Amino acid sequence: MTHNDLLPIPHTETATAPIHSVADLRQRWRALMGPLGFGERLLRFVFIGPDRRMIKVLGEFPVGAHADPATIRNLMSALSEITHQAGEGEGEGATVALLLTRPGVGPITDGDRQWSTLLTRVAGEFNVPIEPIFRANDEALLLVEPV
Repeated sequence: MTHNDLLPIPHTETATAPIHSVADLRQRWRALMGPLGFGERLLRFVFIGPDRRMIKVLGEFPVGAHADPATIRNLMSALSEITHQAGEGEGEGATVALLLTRPGVGPITDGDRQWSTLLTRVAGEFNVPIEPIFRANDEALLLVEPV
């Protein structure tokens, strides 16, 4: 357990505060998720506007235990259309923040890293600008670096 895990959960209203660092992004996710504890595996996503603030719409996409390229290609195709349409107007510079949530405890697993790697790779294939990827389980919300 790290010092960050001992800090109080940020108030929900802080979720739309500007994001200037990976630590800020982690705190915005903590504010959105509230107390940790998950009954199913989901990939959650939000858009971050050019002003570096989360847009107040949280998307959820069910995922399995193993990284599935076909599923993620479908999602990234849709996210690509949205981000590119936004880029044609005032939304230029918008990005997508991704959070894997799952039940259980323990540190980052190989499976978490495989998901992060797949998400990063497929986002690149579809030119979807993404933020660093996080994983939340029943005890911690942590950054997951791709392999």
